[in-house]
Amino acid sequence: MKKTLTLIFLLITIYSYSQETTYKFGEITANDLSFKASQIDATANAVVLYESGDSKFTVDDRNINVNTTYYFKIKIFNKEGFKHGTFSIPIYANKNNSEKVVKIKGITHNSNTKNQTHLSLNNVFTEQENTNWKSVKFTMPNLKENCIIEVSYTVVTPFKFNLTGWDFQSDIPKLSSQYKALIPGNYFYNRSLTGYLKLSLNNSTVKKHCFHVPGVMGDANCEEIVYGMKNIPAFIEEDYMTSKENFISKIKFELAESVWFDGTKKKYTTTWDAVDKEFKSDKNIGIQFKKIKYFEDLIPEEIKNIPNDLDKAKAVYTFIQDHFTWNEKYGIFKNARVKQAFEAKIGNVTEINISLINALKTVGLNTELVLSSTRNHGVPTKLYPIISDFNYVLAKVNINNTYYLLDASQKLNPFGLLPFKCLNSYGRAMDFKNDSYWVNIIPTKNNKTNLYASLVLNEDGSIHGKLRRVSTGYHALNKRIAYLKLNNDEIADDFENIFSNLTVENYTLENKNDINKPIIEVFDFVVEFDDPRKIYFNPFFGGSFQENPFKQEDRLYPVDFGFIKKYNLHFNIELPENYKIESFPKSEKYNITENGASFEINSKLIEDYKYTLQSNLTIAKDKFLNNEYNSLKKLFEHTIIAQKTPLVIKKVETN
Repeated sequence: MKKTLTLIFLLITIYSYSQETTYKFGEITANDLSFKASQIDATANAVVLYESGDSKFTVDDRNINVNTTYYFKIKIFNKEGFKHGTFSIPIYANKNNSEKVVKIKGITHNSNTKNQTHLSLNNVFTEQENTNWKSVKFTMPNLKENCIIEVSYTVVTPFKFNLTGWDFQSDIPKLSSQYKALIPGNYFYNRSLTGYLKLSLNNSTVKKHCFHVPGVMGDANCEEIVYGMKNIPAFIEEDYMTSKENFISKIKFELAESVWFDGTKKKYTTTWDAVDKEFKSDKNIGIQFKKIKYFEDLIPEEIKNIPNDLDKAKAVYTFIQDHFTWNEKYGIFKNARVKQAFEAKIGNVTEINISLINALKTVGLNTELVLSSTRNHGVPTKLYPIISDFNYVLAKVNINNTYYLLDASQKLNPFGLLPFKCLNSYGRAMDFKNDSYWVNIIPTKNNKTNLYASLVLNEDGSIHGKLRRVSTGYHALNKRIAYLKLNNDEIADDFENIFSNLTVENYTLENKNDINKPIIEVFDFVVEFDDPRKIYFNPFFGGSFQENPFKQEDRLYPVDFGFIKKYNLHFNIELPENYKIESFPKSEKYNITENGASFEINSKLIEDYKYTLQSNLTIAKDKFLNNEYNSLKKLFEHTIIAQKTPLVIKKVETN
């Protein structure tokens, strides 16, 4: 079984004897010019022939900076690859310090080494992205098919907490990628290598007396590290995955401790015990938990007097959910003011969910805060606290040995049904009285779409039918989100547009606004055929999936559906005497990965006048490992083919 590779190093790493590669700027080889996409990936629009990063600590007027020099040599095969000739370099600044980009240079090579176009610095510009971030941007000149571009620049940063690190993998394949760093012994970094690809180069050597600060007694030895990979496939994003940052092959650094020449030490990584204590007094987290008394007079007495704890929790959740409007901000670790937000009836996620926690505590329920991360933000590491790994706050209420995770910022989510973006493995629960701990984020299992179709074929070849669709769990939530701004006529029109020759005569929708009940839809429809002598009708009404979401030959990262799901169909049709069924989908059952997913058809012809079909597609796990990918892919292929099999009805010729 393959697992995401995560390695943590101290200052000294494992030795290996692979040779590092160096390239001289401006030199193009015959191999570079003749290289074709088919040699690594026939579908590639561009390829990195070679890239490198080189980080060194420097001293400028007693200020210590980290200078990282980047070099890229990229071959662009076609016009679709021209986007890889555009660069955007993020730089960070705060009130006291700022990063900068220096020594930018670039060459576009066309046809041969003599046909060169140099990047003009007049075409390099800086764009302000937000308060703390800018981007230095430029596009390489004279891009043509099969050109080779070379780019080099240096980023100077005073922020040493996170050494630059290196992404070995990107959205195009690479022949060779290398990262090198010279780290003074004053600085101790935790290092992590994530992804599924192995290093081809992993060297570590010690350089004596390499780092000195003018005016300060003493010097330090340095560790010179070199990491490299070769023949790196492109990272292809596909449906049903969390953030690519969880799986892309890269090396990350985090400053753990610094030791100055006089022996003074400063620790940067911390423990959860220290984090718990810090958050307890934090004005945006712990202090906001002390607003419980404020909510005592706000919670209606009828809620306080509910005898059943679960019913009481649901009532409090609905009270806070109805009271607030989310301002589209998360607000984690900043700008959280519960009292002001409640009075204004608008707040960020943190303010709304801490209000929920305080309100639940007011009615005597055991409730905690959960720090979490959304799916597009990445999964938090469990190895040591990295607060930036979290970007969301949830509430956790504990009732009768069961816990419920809640987010009252979303109007359409019933009690216990988190937003899909929050279904991301686990979070960190804390109440500031006991030690914090990891808690699993387990989605609801009741996510179904049930279709009940009852049809009658008339003697003239037209079909009258009734389709009843019942959606629960996340399927119901997705319907409510889709229908939020649509009226019944618009929903019926959208349904009609899926099928040819189908007209909706009547449509009803139940529980659109009652988020605690299933969404129930009923379509009364008629279908008329151009040639009623031979009728082709799809009893699956288009099927659960229109196309296979899994297209890669292999997928190194897991498939993450977020939640388990079921699609059930109950279909029947009655025929008049002048028609008979010529062919129909056959009964079958297809299972994979120890009942992790299945597709089943039970098909039955009753005499000559009635046909019934029952079918279900079940995704019984929310996550499938990469070694289950091909089986899952085949299941979807099989399901889609089966659901495109028509019911064929032929008119009986009479003399």
